Amino acid sequence: MALSHRPARDGTLIEVAHVPAYLALELATEAWAGALLEVSERVITAANVMIVNISSNFSRELLVGSVDVEVAVTRVGTSSLVLEVSIFQADIRSAVAAFTVVRVVDGAACPLTDAQRASIASLVSDQALQV
Repeated sequence: MALSHRPARDGTLIEVAHVPAYLALELATEAWAGALLEVSERVITAANVMIVNISSNFSRELLVGSVDVEVAVTRVGTSSLVLEVSIFQADIRSAVAAFTVVRVVDGAACPLTDAQRASIASLVSDQALQV
């Protein structure tokens, strides 16, 4: 995946190499949303869940450029799952973020269906999906 800046609000381009944490978390969100979409064949998507917690750790500076991303589900609850996203730059794990998401229906938490649980099986534990 490409890690980069968005233009500033006034439309000017940002030309520094350092990538702030919020942009790395945005990329991580795109990665887990894409992974869910890919492995579940739309049985569960980012539109079906709400983020209730985010935890992140950065072990080195991230710079504009190419990164590799791995997504794994580290926990499956009744209505929630924890998606762990690792960001690698230059083959070094530079950041990891854990997103706890809850399935919602009509604005309320709702248990995951058997079909949704089965569809995310390939992301569970150490069977991380590279994005």
